[in-house]
Amino acid sequence: MIEAALFGAIAQSALLVGALLVWKFPRLKKPAIVGGLMAFGAGAVISAVSIDLVAVSYDEAGELPTALGIAIGCVTYFLIIRFLERKHVDEQPGAAIATAHAQDSTETHGATKQEARNLTVGMVIDGVPESVAVGLTLHTAVIGVSAALVGSIFIAAIPEAIGIAAALLAGGIAIGSVLLRFSMIVIIGAVFAAVGYSLLYGASDSTQAIIQSIAAGALLVVVIDEMIPIAVRSIKGWAGILGVAGFVFSAALTWASGG
Repeated sequence: MIEAALFGAIAQSALLVGALLVWKFPRLKKPAIVGGLMAFGAGAVISAVSIDLVAVSYDEAGELPTALGIAIGCVTYFLIIRFLERKHVDEQPGAAIATAHAQDSTETHGATKQEARNLTVGMVIDGVPESVAVGLTLHTAVIGVSAALVGSIFIAAIPEAIGIAAALLAGGIAIGSVLLRFSMIVIIGAVFAAVGYSLLYGASDSTQAIIQSIAAGALLVVVIDEMIPIAVRSIKGWAGILGVAGFVFSAALTWASGG
């Protein structure tokens, strides 16, 4: 269980890395850089979903539990995002970057206190199914596959963290407060990874497959709705090249481990 919590914390700790990078290097807030990171991260997430989540779920329980989990994950995430949008929350981490770019401004449009609060909620929504999946893979796969999933989540979270951190810092929120928010998400990730590991031990293959597939469904919505549009808008045709690079890099983590 401690190992699962550690893996979950490492996966979410990319948020802290991203925030520190924006604080140290303000140029990272440029749309082209964020777009490149988004494209690479999107490819890494697609690899993690297909190889480390869906394929494992299918092998363990077959097509029906896997398909059911994907449907639950994508619909649930979609409904949560629509609810937040009705509350005037912009869930896209790169929206503040894109706004500044469209206005030909060197300053990033900052998030209000309400937007900052709800963006934090959005990151928790992203992190919970990922963390549960990390804990679950320690039961359903070899350690190398779990490491590959953690690496993919870590890489994919950095551009998201850079985008959100840029919005929070530009909105006047101190770096200490941003790091505190992100640290809470890291702790939540560790807790849910441990929960995924301990409570699902001995669970049926179908149950485990559904939970892994829920994470896969939610992550696919994140990639299609948030990461890919930001990447294409920022770097045009280069998004596809960098996306493929991210896919191969993430897949290589699994292949190298023999997963």
